[in-house]
Amino acid sequence: MRNMRALVVSFAVVVGTGCSGESPTVEDQDDHAVESLRYEGDDLAALLAGGTSQAIEVAVGFRRVGLLWDAAEEGALEVRTSVDGVAWSAWSAPVVVSLEEIAHAGHVDATDAVAADAFAAWLQVRVPADKAMPTFLVIEPMPDIPPALDPADVVDHVEDTEAPALWWDEQPTPIGTLRVYSRADWGARAPRCSSSSMNPVRATIHHTATPTSDSMTPQARLRQIQAFHQNTRGWCDIGYNYLVSRDGRVWRARGPTTVGAHVANANTGNIGISIIGTHTSTPVTATQMCNTAKLLRRLNAAYGISLARSNVRGHRQYAGTACPGNALYGQIDAILRKAARGCQVN
Repeated sequence: MRNMRALVVSFAVVVGTGCSGESPTVEDQDDHAVESLRYEGDDLAALLAGGTSQAIEVAVGFRRVGLLWDAAEEGALEVRTSVDGVAWSAWSAPVVVSLEEIAHAGHVDATDAVAADAFAAWLQVRVPADKAMPTFLVIEPMPDIPPALDPADVVDHVEDTEAPALWWDEQPTPIGTLRVYSRADWGARAPRCSSSSMNPVRATIHHTATPTSDSMTPQARLRQIQAFHQNTRGWCDIGYNYLVSRDGRVWRARGPTTVGAHVANANTGNIGISIIGTHTSTPVTATQMCNTAKLLRRLNAAYGISLARSNVRGHRQYAGTACPGNALYGQIDAILRKAARGCQVN
């Protein structure tokens, strides 16, 4: 086995919701309930230099490590956890909940902590000696292991009360035509349990923190996110109401009248719009801005959602998170101006 580096790096995470042994309610659920660690390019190479990461201390305890990673082959990642940073669990391959092309989603449970009726506080990741390094990795320490879903709660589908044509087809808005692609267009799974209906009155802008220059199709990336939300976080469905891919296409997720899971303690009446990619320093494209503006204008026309900045916020305005990234957060005002006045994409 390769030697581990002795360097220990500590960081603070922000826990949004949930108590030990309890599953958060729909209203509590948050797409970044814990501020995750994201690695790509040079950052990922530095993390896994020599094959094994430094020991990572998590300021708030966890019982599950959620993982999103891109890798050319299976078995490219292992995780171990510790309550005290001294005694460690065995290395474990993640339970894979989604695998499509290079995109993986899954989790490793801190069974050592659960057995001791405690929370883990440390974790490490490594790449087995015979495997190539992943190209993208998100590590999300989660405070609890969601309970298994009761089969009686599984539903075949949940439809919005609005006529599908209003949201799925190419329809005019007050500032131009917009097509919203349906769940069938991206191959969505059925919701795993029913969600509450709502009358939308506000909207929140997010980013997915997945690769921005993505080798995956938007449809495949959406399926990865949905599987992670359902099978690792234990949610009914993908957390957002809509997503917008790098090419500007708008994708229906939960839809406009179903309560989402994207902002802690503020999901009711709140439409979550997530831009696919990471927008910490990379702005969204002109096409993304324009079509997000058209979506907001359509929501304004259909439900009366105000285009005021107080009603359309960035996720960070509700919780201790970097989401939707500094670059996108700085573009929200411009998106709202386009929603009010119109926009053109050359």
